[in-house]
Amino acid sequence: LTWGGRIMKSEVADFAAETGVQLNFIGASGNSENLAKIKLGGGSQYDIVGVDALWVPKFYEEGVIEVFDMAAWPEYNDMFDQFKNLAIWKVGDKFMAQPWAWSPLVLWYNADRIKTPPTSIKFLWDPELKGRVAFTRQQEDVIAWMGIATGAKKPYDMSKEELAAAKDALKKLMPNILKFPPQEEELVKLAADESIWVTALSAGGAMRIKDAGGPTMKGFLPPEGYIGYFDGDCIVKGAAHREAALAWLQHRVHAKYVMENFLKYRRPLAYKGPLEVLKKEGKSELAHELFYDQPEIISKMVVIGPPRPKGAPGYRSRMDLEKLARGLAAPLLVAR
Repeated sequence: LTWGGRIMKSEVADFAAETGVQLNFIGASGNSENLAKIKLGGGSQYDIVGVDALWVPKFYEEGVIEVFDMAAWPEYNDMFDQFKNLAIWKVGDKFMAQPWAWSPLVLWYNADRIKTPPTSIKFLWDPELKGRVAFTRQQEDVIAWMGIATGAKKPYDMSKEELAAAKDALKKLMPNILKFPPQEEELVKLAADESIWVTALSAGGAMRIKDAGGPTMKGFLPPEGYIGYFDGDCIVKGAAHREAALAWLQHRVHAKYVMENFLKYRRPLAYKGPLEVLKKEGKSELAHELFYDQPEIISKMVVIGPPRPKGAPGYRSRMDLEKLARGLAAPLLVAR
């Protein structure tokens, strides 16, 4: 149970040929939904679950994932130090998740349709963008973007007053929202056929949209702040196929697969191999454009995480956030 950006057909086929194990991929849509599904299905139904950033320790605290000794794997040495030393993902010297991709989320806009380059997140509310904006259906992140736009100090840990301001901003934004699709791939398609003119995607969003036959997209990181992520895959506690799952995680970080994944999804990964290859091939500018040579950006991002803990001031349950971000969108989830 993970995001499509983790899975490449070639590596799955090679893994099956080498081990006789078939990987069964189930597309994930969001961290809160993933947590709910893992709680319901457990290790009898899922072996691996994809999790974002500060959600990883949340999954561990909930008792649904277990740690593993990734430092013993040969590929461990290929990780950037920022991920080797990622204390919030570690219990002692063991990892709660296998680091994978990372990126700030860039606000991309159709340069053919939007002639004046935006310089603030406030441009999302332009009436000319009616029905032309889409974000992935990750409720907590949609609310966090609204928190950034309204000046919240901690967009994933808002006070009651800050959350009210974010809710009001989302209500005002809804006429401009076409839909909240569950996967990034749909955002790429919507931007490529110009159903939408604005979206938030990782570093190579413009390239992915162009590769899909779309228009020229330009992007910027809003001065008010921007969301970013680093993600990974976790072993579900009590996984029925734990050894096979661990074998898969070791298989997928071989340099050739990491490089293939980077070239397809155009965002930096936690492993240095592709960066070194790009430099040797004279593609340092590409690496820089996609932030691959700038892992220090991780410390500047508003990192994806769960809402405040139950009982804290301003707490909102997962159901509350779904009503806020999905319920408001319901009337717009039809094709224009």
